[in-house]
Amino acid sequence: MSEPSASSLLSEGFASRPDALAEIREQVGDPRSGPGARSYRVTMLGGVSVEILPERGLDLGSLWYDNVPYAWRSALGPRGGSRDPRGEGWIGRFGGGALATCGFDNIGPARDGFGLHGSHHLTPAEDVAVGRTPDGDVLVTGVIDSASVFGRQVEVRREIRVRAGAPRVEVRDTVVNRGVVPAAIPVLYHVNLGAPLVLPGTAVAVDAATHEPRDPEAAAVPWSVYPEPSDAVGESVWEHAGLVADAAGVARAQVTSPTGRTATIEWRASEQPRCVQWIYPTRGGWALGIEPTNAPLFGPDRTGTHAGAPVLGPGEGTTTGVTIDVSR
Repeated sequence: MSEPSASSLLSEGFASRPDALAEIREQVGDPRSGPGARSYRVTMLGGVSVEILPERGLDLGSLWYDNVPYAWRSALGPRGGSRDPRGEGWIGRFGGGALATCGFDNIGPARDGFGLHGSHHLTPAEDVAVGRTPDGDVLVTGVIDSASVFGRQVEVRREIRVRAGAPRVEVRDTVVNRGVVPAAIPVLYHVNLGAPLVLPGTAVAVDAATHEPRDPEAAAVPWSVYPEPSDAVGESVWEHAGLVADAAGVARAQVTSPTGRTATIEWRASEQPRCVQWIYPTRGGWALGIEPTNAPLFGPDRTGTHAGAPVLGPGEGTTTGVTIDVSR
């Protein structure tokens, strides 16, 4: 006998209220820890337990399924990182988490007054609403601005759907240029995975025409199999381009642990035609990043105006997003 769905348990009267099957808890940490202490913990029947961070652009912190963590957390934790969007300070205080959104003003090295990986992950969301759908899913929405007084006025409306009965989290962004000047909208969805999913020998599969290392040092670390741990501090970065999508236009990267657990990252290839992969095999670091993006992170395509990112004219909009699906 299969496990009944949340909607059937409610309709048959076997559960008295939706909260018994899809639990949402607001958590407020120690105020002395500074911004980012507030979060929502969503725990689903037959699904995941995930932390949603309204003060981090509605990004995702910890992600558990079947009593096992899937997200990578740095020594700082995703609520303790830098709030300064300038320069290169982003990486030194990067807390990790299942999703850290980079952009929508810059990805990659600091440029043109924008800091490393932009300001989204450092910007609190406004108009945050949390609720449940009739079929038992949890829906979290909010607005994150990418704006300045004299310049860009870009609005990001984020919708996070945590599925009932399936270990799946869907993030969908509607991006609109509310200003009077064109605005570049680079975005990179920095999905971070860690142990025990990521172990020596964990396999990565990305169907793409090319797989290019950022530098010669990166080429020494194969992208398709996670390496043995290193006692030296170092990283390897690859870009997968010419993505092969399915009939619905969905591209994906699949990460499979030697234990049999998997994480599948999905996105629309027309929206993010590239995927960057970050390998950080240092002991105590030990992270794997799968990062769908709409703009180059390195290489000759990054030269020129807007560093190769798409541009929205005044009043124009677009949609983008990423899905994380895990299994045991």
